[in-house]
Amino acid sequence: MKQPVSSSLHDLCSQIICECFWEYRISVEKLLELTRNGTDQEKYFVFTKCMESSTDILQSLHIFSEDDQRKMISRYRPPKFNHYFLSKRHKIVRYFVTGEEVDIPELEWNV
Repeated sequence: MKQPVSSSLHDLCSQIICECFWEYRISVEKLLELTRNGTDQEKYFVFTKCMESSTDILQSLHIFSEDDQRKMISRYRPPKFNHYFLSKRHKIVRYFVTGEEVDIPELEWNV
């Protein structure tokens, strides 16, 4: 039996579709199906689209389970395209989701 989608989750998915899947025809229900019951490859595809295009990546990751978030964060390798930005974004996400210490020199305090 399908669980109803809360309005806040529906709004989040709509935002993700608008920002990350603008070139695809995908519904909120299909996006949630992929993140909940999709294969690891399908989940990772959605994750990379969010990682590379979402304006609020930390919020966008809430469509995944915590376990899936951790797996995909450790698997992710920033592409050569826009590498500097995506590498820094990946480190920030790793810090907030996993609590892992990361090295981002431009965000360090200089005392």
